[in-house]
Amino acid sequence: MRQNAIIAIAATLGIMAGAGGTYIAASEPKVEAQAISKAELVAAISADPSLCLIPTVEAPAEAEALAAYRKAHATSPLVWDRKNLPEISLALGPCDKAEAGPGVACMTSVKMGPDARPIDRIVGFAKSASGEWIATIN
Repeated sequence: MRQNAIIAIAATLGIMAGAGGTYIAASEPKVEAQAISKAELVAAISADPSLCLIPTVEAPAEAEALAAYRKAHATSPLVWDRKNLPEISLALGPCDKAEAGPGVACMTSVKMGPDARPIDRIVGFAKSASGEWIATIN
């Protein structure tokens, strides 16, 4: 009879432990977070802009881009007559980090002469160790 009492006590303790574990697992968690309004978010970022970092890329100025493009064009193996190079002009558009390799890729509008039609193309620019901009023409 004593064994039956021990079994009954053990079964009761097991049921109580199971019920307690189920209660803890199934109970609702206490939520302490709250959503903030858009106005509060805008006010916080306006007060401290470092909360919302905007990635920036270092891009050449238009004069630096033109000098780098002219140098790259002059050293191209496709140029036959290096004494009679065209008057290249370049308009620099938006730049973004280059996907392949260092530097930036910029949208440019290149004219190979004063009367030539502009050619829109993406040109890569990277800064050399000396600080000079180098253009890569694809």
